Amino acid sequence: MIAVAVLSALAAAVAWVFAARLGRQWAARRRDSALAWALALGLFGTASAAVTVGVTVGWSPPVFGLYWVAGALLNVPLLAVGQLLLLDPRRRVLYWTLAGVFAAWSVLFTLLAGFDAAALAAASSASTIPLGRDVIGGTTAYRLVGPFNATFLIVVGGSIWSAVRTRRWAVLLIALGVTIAAGGSSAVGSGRDVVFSVLLAVGVTTMYAGFLAASSAPRRGDAAVPA
Repeated sequence: MIAVAVLSALAAAVAWVFAARLGRQWAARRRDSALAWALALGLFGTASAAVTVGVTVGWSPPVFGLYWVAGALLNVPLLAVGQLLLLDPRRRVLYWTLAGVFAAWSVLFTLLAGFDAAALAAASSASTIPLGRDVIGGTTAYRLVGPFNATFLIVVGGSIWSAVRTRRWAVLLIALGVTIAAGGSSAVGSGRDVVFSVLLAVGVTTMYAGFLAASSAPRRGDAAVPA
């Protein structure tokens, strides 16, 4: 579907621009939270790009594996680690250790998962996004989605708490953007892949807008973004 490919490519572009901005900020200030968020947004862009490739060129095990690791598994936990590093930098070793565990499990268990070739072929023929349960259902890589994605509550809760405490209300756009992007997963496999891609693009754009607005606002204590 052309719309899905274009919207996913747009989401990838915004995410990579956002990641580059955070990467430059980390290089200038060496704040761990900026690095974690840069990695997370880079993965978001990579997963979105994988969707573009999947619905246009076709879904192969490497393409789906990249989409699964970067989007379904590792992206949200890294956002949560960034939030924790921002709010509690004294425990940076603990939080980076958790990030390493998340990354190792995501890659390892996805590599060990058996991919259903028929499900990938069917999605390629229909130019749709395959469901994880159809491709790797029953594997540890599939079962990790629930607990990993639950970490988005840390991002949303931390953003709301910091917005209230510092009165930098633009930070709430970041929480909104994360929620919008997370909600897009419910559209996959239900014949609403376009909705999924729209929510990806809108979610990451809203997050970026919140980051830019919060970064330019007057500071009152710690913010919920690595500004």
